[in-house]
Amino acid sequence: MGRGAAVTRVCARFGPGCASNQGMSPPTDSALPSRRAPDPSEPVTLYAMSAYTSGIRKPGHFHLLRFDESQNERINRYVPHRHDFYEIIWLPIGRGVVQSDFRTFPVQDRTLLVTSPGQIHAWQAVDPLEGEILSFTREFFLVSAEQPGLLGRLPFLQATHPTPVLTLDEEEGARMDRTFQHLRQDASEAAPGRDDLVRAYITIILTLIRQAYQRRTPAMAFPPSDSENLAQRFRMALEEHFPSMLEVGDYATLLQVSRSHLNDDLRRATGHSASEIIHERILLEAKRLLIHSSLNVSEIAYHLRFQDPSYFGRFFRKATGLSPGNYRDNAHRNLLAS
Repeated sequence: MGRGAAVTRVCARFGPGCASNQGMSPPTDSALPSRRAPDPSEPVTLYAMSAYTSGIRKPGHFHLLRFDESQNERINRYVPHRHDFYEIIWLPIGRGVVQSDFRTFPVQDRTLLVTSPGQIHAWQAVDPLEGEILSFTREFFLVSAEQPGLLGRLPFLQATHPTPVLTLDEEEGARMDRTFQHLRQDASEAAPGRDDLVRAYITIILTLIRQAYQRRTPAMAFPPSDSENLAQRFRMALEEHFPSMLEVGDYATLLQVSRSHLNDDLRRATGHSASEIIHERILLEAKRLLIHSSLNVSEIAYHLRFQDPSYFGRFFRKATGLSPGNYRDNAHRNLLAS
């Protein structure tokens, strides 16, 4: 994105106090919106970990259940929904379709789906789907943006990863099956050290997924650079604090680097500055809410910390070429036609 476009998008968010479109300069990172949004409770259906009462579980930390146990009177996996935890779904048998954010993926035998906190997804089965659902929280791994650990080093755990669905070959599928069987066996025993075993098995499963991606994308096999590590930490921090924290300076402080260091490393790793990535995240959430929530455009604008819905409309039109209302209408027509 060019400098002029970036500045226009910043000013569209912060309003008339920014600058005119002629010869304008970007606002400082301290230019916070003065009006705070009403906090709509769960504009998109959220199934928290506490909603899952079957299977093997430690509330607030992890659960393991059969795929057919995930549909009950409190949970409808066929409607768009999101979670506040990570979810790995392993389906050795079955065919269907899964929608993840705005993309649709076919599901067949030996399919893996990786879902990050906040991602919106829904299922459509063609044949009965059989498999396992493994879910876990950041807290279970004791990770954060400051100490991201393994979770911060895995690109496929980021909501922006382009391919959350992976089909394994027979050898990969057999190994994944064995690993889930061992996990189920050890997790079902309330013995000392069970949590450590579960954590170890999750690490093994994540590593197997990582290796499967690397076999399909050899460039991923190289160890991440320092810039890529910082970019992953930044994205994890953004997910943790979105939408309450939207200032580049706050993220630089949180990650213990200067703003210029953060921007330089992000450009090297991703081709985008910190503010551009924040804007992309705002746009992603705006699209999610326009398609999957009943909030009106003004409510979405305030939810995303815009001072005024008109600024949100300018920001959205600049990024997509459509007004928020037109985008919502087009998306709903496409869903009805599909």
